[in-house]
Amino acid sequence: MFVKSIQRLPNRIGKRHFSSFQNVADTFVTLHEATSVPWMVLIPLTTIGLRTCLTLPLSIWQRKRLVKQQELRKVVQAVPPVTKLRLAAATNAASKANDEITSSGSIVKEEEHPIQTKPQRLTPDQITLLAVKETRKRQKRLFGKYNVQMWKNAVLPLVQIPLWITVSMGLRNLTEKRLLETNNWSLTEYLFPENLDLSLPWDDMPMVAPLILGTISLINVEYNGRVMTSTSTSRVGIETAPNEYSRMSQGIKSILNVSRLSCVFMMGISSQASILLSLYWISSQFYSLIQNIFLDWFWPYQR
Repeated sequence: MFVKSIQRLPNRIGKRHFSSFQNVADTFVTLHEATSVPWMVLIPLTTIGLRTCLTLPLSIWQRKRLVKQQELRKVVQAVPPVTKLRLAAATNAASKANDEITSSGSIVKEEEHPIQTKPQRLTPDQITLLAVKETRKRQKRLFGKYNVQMWKNAVLPLVQIPLWITVSMGLRNLTEKRLLETNNWSLTEYLFPENLDLSLPWDDMPMVAPLILGTISLINVEYNGRVMTSTSTSRVGIETAPNEYSRMSQGIKSILNVSRLSCVFMMGISSQASILLSLYWISSQFYSLIQNIFLDWFWPYQR
């Protein structure tokens, strides 16, 4: 009998990295070595460069489109009352002549539909529903005429969110090992302690990054909320009583509340994240705030 010796293979436990995230980390290392710029300066400069080249043109394009859509909505707002009146008048006329009514209020003669024997009487709910359908149809046609379709509003989030995730995960891969500053400037040496490990949270001042991130994020949320609720009368200093129970007001309040909670959530995450990752989030939020002020200055949004 032969006994075969069993040889155990060494356990190789490793982490799998997505190639795109690792490429982002390698790109940051290459930039750091080629430019000799400190990490605490390189991350904000990279954020400004990426946002300016990729998301700023899309943000300007979207703001112009939103302003145009809002102008066209004001034109379409006159459609429902007229459509309801036409439908009501057509209902009375059709009930006498035994004709059929379209959604726009037009009457189809009985000769065109000889099978129908009962007169069509529209209830108030049906008139409201048909008016809404006609309004949406005309709004869609009007948006298409001026090339400001609603689906284009999703282009900016489809670019900005993957960009934010990719850079964040790349910095996370970069800070998996100990990372020390090798290119020191006099200003960075004065502001930050020597031999600061950038792959860990700032233990000496653990609440600095979360407080800065939370403050800038909340300012950004409140500013966007003020822009979303601004009207043409409030722009000129005339305050009106808003309808706080309308669907639009309730929807805006819900969005703002979720955004405020996400700011608090990000503060908790940044307290445990690395210094470089928190610095990227802070610089990105600060850029968004400046960008929103810039867009509101040149292309103000009014409801």
